[in-house]
Amino acid sequence: MAREKRCVPRASEMQSSSGKKARVDGESAAHDKRAITVTVEPEVLECDVCFGPLTPPLYQCIRGHITCSTCIAEMGQDCQWCHAPETTMRCRVMEHFLAGLSVPCSFNHKGCTAMVPYGERKAHEATCVHSPCYCPIRGCSSPYSGVSLLDHLEHKHPEIGRTCVSRGSLSPVKMRDGEPARLVYLADDDRAVLLLVVDRSEVPAGGTSLWMVRLRAEPEDVKEEEEGDKGELRYKIMVAGNGGVLSLVGETVSVGRLTAPYRPTTFLFVPGAMLDAHHEGQGFPLLIFTELK
Repeated sequence: MAREKRCVPRASEMQSSSGKKARVDGESAAHDKRAITVTVEPEVLECDVCFGPLTPPLYQCIRGHITCSTCIAEMGQDCQWCHAPETTMRCRVMEHFLAGLSVPCSFNHKGCTAMVPYGERKAHEATCVHSPCYCPIRGCSSPYSGVSLLDHLEHKHPEIGRTCVSRGSLSPVKMRDGEPARLVYLADDDRAVLLLVVDRSEVPAGGTSLWMVRLRAEPEDVKEEEEGDKGELRYKIMVAGNGGVLSLVGETVSVGRLTAPYRPTTFLFVPGAMLDAHHEGQGFPLLIFTELK
């Protein structure tokens, strides 16, 4: 019986075939390493016990319930979901999955384009310049994000007056009746901008609280060495009214943006009776003194 004839490839064909296979394997490997976009239901990334976000180290019982490290530390090794005793063990697979997972910032609709590791999401959003920020002007209905408080005040609050003062001397400022704040610029330094806030108190006795901060042009957090280079300002506010003079001496706090309502540690409270006798309906005069610390 005649043998079946085999077709043996030539060396050149073998090399060509080998080269093609190598290229295919290489392309496949490169393809496997590329990031892919998937949609995951939020509850998949939540602890089965506290329903908070999963952050390593993670633990899993024999029935597959995943527990975060916080719950394990507080409640022990028993599964709090199915009560299987002493069955929790490290869930390396889920930890590995989370380590390679990146998610968009929650403020992407405000303009943030960052993709951050899942475990670092909270830390990123705590300092994200696109997070909603607060304005110290009472009744402000224009929340801002992605810009500094200074930009917000200059563009969204045209009702706020501007005053230029000289460093090292008392400069008179006349506050209009009902004026919520005043932007104070230093004559010899256009980068130094102060915000004088006039907060009308709602206490029964009535009155006005005055406090001051230094505004930065950039919304980002400033490093300590950069902040030190700028130099802090010392200020003095004096208000003359019926019955005497009130004054406040302090050092400015630098503010790029407010991620929470600002509560000044020092302020000057002026009783309403002190101002109304002579300045009712006409605002009130005050003196501002600034100097480099």
